[in-house]
Amino acid sequence: MRYTELGNTGLTVSRLGFGSMRLPMIGEGSEAVVNDELAVPMIRRGFELGINYIDTAVMYCNHDGQRAEGKALKGWRDKVIVSTKNHYTGEDEDEWWEHLENSLRLLDV
Repeated sequence: MRYTELGNTGLTVSRLGFGSMRLPMIGEGSEAVVNDELAVPMIRRGFELGINYIDTAVMYCNHDGQRAEGKALKGWRDKVIVSTKNHYTGEDEDEWWEHLENSLRLLDV
């Protein structure tokens, strides 16, 4: 695996990151959820192979991706850089923080 510095953060990340927009799903339409039995081992295998950067967002995988990624991060959290997006576009700072804290809770970080 090749690594590079992440901007001027002092963090070193794998050049190949794990984008989690399309994890394996169970169900149809708005009722679909991430298939943890497939997704968690898949994400962890990426970590085992040297990927140390995962990118996610609230809306990924029918709003269920962050929960599944939180499961996959157990035991890896101190070795992986997590990036997410805060989808809130309003002007209420407290609500922005609420959205961020919800993502951190789902990701278990």
